[in-house]
Amino acid sequence: MFILRAIGRFFARIGRWIKETAWIQPLLIVGGIFAIIFSIPYLTKWVKSWFSETSASQKYYSSKKISLKNAEDHNSDVDVLFDYLTAFNNMDAEGQKAGQSKFGKKFFVTLVQENCADCDARYGAFKTLEENWGKGSFEELKDEEFKFYTVYVDTKNKSDDNLFEKVYERESVTALFEDVIPYMAGDAGADHPYKDNCSSPDSYVNNLTNLTNREEISTPTTFLVDMTDNAPDWTSPYGIREVLFSFDGTNGSDDYAKARTLRNAWTNVDSKENIFSPSYQK
Repeated sequence: MFILRAIGRFFARIGRWIKETAWIQPLLIVGGIFAIIFSIPYLTKWVKSWFSETSASQKYYSSKKISLKNAEDHNSDVDVLFDYLTAFNNMDAEGQKAGQSKFGKKFFVTLVQENCADCDARYGAFKTLEENWGKGSFEELKDEEFKFYTVYVDTKNKSDDNLFEKVYERESVTALFEDVIPYMAGDAGADHPYKDNCSSPDSYVNNLTNLTNREEISTPTTFLVDMTDNAPDWTSPYGIREVLFSFDGTNGSDDYAKARTLRNAWTNVDSKENIFSPSYQK
């Protein structure tokens, strides 16, 4: 009986509290409604963040991005890059200074864009190469510095103008590729080992040809730029020594295999295992 009376008193006190504080409940309800209303913008922003989170590949590529800011005035960092290549081809030592200071004398640069499956599939190769640079099977690279840059070909300004197109419309850029493409395609009086050795020479040449048209460019497109005195004589003499598109792996198909392909492009020793050299054996 004692227990039942105690339970009864407990519920009686709850009943009296509800009765005595009934006027508070509407205030609590109204306050709760306003709290929800005022928190909607923050909730919306939070929910959107679930879906706008950049993929791992885009985070990596973005961290290497060369700016297209001021491309409308041909004064972007990407313009500096192409001016550097042009100055090298014209043997303009003075003109090379700005580019060399910003980018170095040897580096990879890849044309990418958002929502690009092949770009996503290749980013691991660059990341693996960077993480293993100078170690293990990449030890031969230890005396050099890993340099990798990206250019987003789908970058637009506030007026919805494509900024990469502003760079590509320059005559100097057109002239650069008019020199590079025939050499890479094997039409300049010399064979290009990589074109001959790659899995699909016709597709490779087609992608090279499309480099003259910004809207037809295949992504990813990777240039190995080497302005040192150590570039092999079977590579292009135009600063852009090699051009790769959706490249395959070497002795495998995972990120390490693709990183080995990039390593071989970088070192480019004459070997039966190096697809970029004239001695390569399939």
